[in-house]
Amino acid sequence: MKIFVDGMLFRHTGMGRIYENLLDGLIRSEEVESISTLVPARREQAFRNRFSSDKVSARFTGLPDNFKEYLYKGQIINRAFPRQDIYHFISSNVPFFLRGKVISTVCDLITISPLFGLPWHRRWRFEYPVRHAIGRSNHVVCISEFTKSEVCRTFGTSSAKISVIYPPLAFPDAPDDGNTPPVAGDYLLFVGNRHVHKNLRCLFAALRLLVPKFPDLKAVVAGARMTQIDDVDRAMGDPVLKERIIAIQGAGDAEIRTLYTHARAFVFPTRIEGFGIPPLEALHAGIPTICSDIPVLREICGNSVLYANPQDPADFARKIREILMTPLARAQVLAGRAHALKYAMGNMNQSYLDLFRRISKS
Repeated sequence: MKIFVDGMLFRHTGMGRIYENLLDGLIRSEEVESISTLVPARREQAFRNRFSSDKVSARFTGLPDNFKEYLYKGQIINRAFPRQDIYHFISSNVPFFLRGKVISTVCDLITISPLFGLPWHRRWRFEYPVRHAIGRSNHVVCISEFTKSEVCRTFGTSSAKISVIYPPLAFPDAPDDGNTPPVAGDYLLFVGNRHVHKNLRCLFAALRLLVPKFPDLKAVVAGARMTQIDDVDRAMGDPVLKERIIAIQGAGDAEIRTLYTHARAFVFPTRIEGFGIPPLEALHAGIPTICSDIPVLREICGNSVLYANPQDPADFARKIREILMTPLARAQVLAGRAHALKYAMGNMNQSYLDLFRRISKS
């Protein structure tokens, strides 16, 4: 098969990781003859350092991340990479004027959810590309059953047009526990961007409740700032918390693995997700995990984590206290890792290949 995979989100949050892991799997597949991709010019060197396979043909573009991408990207792809068996987009950024069979991905509908906090006219700006992508696609991938149900409910899409394929994840062969802890002492860890829907104020309120019993406990937030002032900044202005919150931006994969390895617990108080990669990474690293009790995390994490009410910091504090007082048994650690490995790259990439083959022949 000749496959185009859109790379405009290379090195962009979770979707960029899905892109990289998918390319790794396609490169290894004997069924794939060639892989073409379009990548932002500012990421050219990072891409060349990451992918050197002869199977991959990349074109680099200075297209901005706005309406011009939808207007001009299809024409660039048509000229540079005609006659591909499948044109696959890991997000909803399917351009106009593209010729060929298209499979797009809906990772989530977070930006059009009231929980994201945008006014209606800005939500429409994010809703339109999803609607266009679904309409233009021969088939759609959703990364969880929860997201599929939301797409069907919101856009009236037939469930027959949608396949659920969990993101192909790459885990290190073994936990990285030989490095010096990047943060001294006991800490709770959150990994992810600092958008309002991540509900970090719940984590900080829970930490405040825990301070009397655990006066040296800290909270580490490893993720990008998304607004000029956010909940992390506000919490750092609290006299009780300001010395107990550590914000890390721009951490590399090795640093993130070390943060996981040495954390007392991973805390994920999000109010909405399309999937939930960080809790699985925490489970693979062997640390206890507390997640919001929301449908998608129940679907992804099963019985491998503790759940708490994202509207109730006291509930999170109780679950964190329980973990701090009762360390995980080895059997629980191994069970958590086994659960995370269900989402390893090999299984998921085969699902993508099966879908590409089916749609290309339809």
